[in-house]
Amino acid sequence: MDLDVLLELSPSDRWTFVRGRIGTEAVHMDAALSGVHAALRDRHDREALLEAPESWGAKMRECNDRLAARSVPAPLRAAMEYALRDAALAWRERNRYMHDLLVDRLDVDDAPAELSETRADDARYRLRLSRKKDVPETVSVSFDEAVDLVCKLVSATWRLRATRHCLSNVSSVWRSMLLGAVEGDWDGTASWVTSSDSDEDQ
Repeated sequence: MDLDVLLELSPSDRWTFVRGRIGTEAVHMDAALSGVHAALRDRHDREALLEAPESWGAKMRECNDRLAARSVPAPLRAAMEYALRDAALAWRERNRYMHDLLVDRLDVDDAPAELSETRADDARYRLRLSRKKDVPETVSVSFDEAVDLVCKLVSATWRLRATRHCLSNVSSVWRSMLLGAVEGDWDGTASWVTSSDSDEDQ
């Protein structure tokens, strides 16, 4: 659904849809990480994707360990490490939208004093359902921030795909993406700017 159309829906329907987009793009990113895991084992078949650990955390750790032990030119290695790091950060943020309770209002007695009183009509509160050290139990989030996360997930997915294909030496186009500045779009596509300032799309 186009964002302009989405904004015509009620706030509750908007949030239902955007959380679905977050979930969908997270699945794509998880599959892309499985592809990196396979490439780091010099495998390119579908069966190799199924042999990656089911746990995102375990899969990410193994990818980082295997990349550290692999001979890769320095610029590509740094770009691959950043791609893995950014994917991990996007996944962590995805977890909060998938596992925290999302509500439109708080009971007065439960509202933390530091939360801003000025909020958009379509803003929501994320309430943690478990306790974690140094992580706030309640966070105010905007619809635009959720849309931005979708774009982050898309960008991270394409950079993981570029990492996989660079490890497999498939095409210079993927190298261009990996070394470029990638921006994800709401619709799942990505654009990037190379060091030569030329725009390319995939």
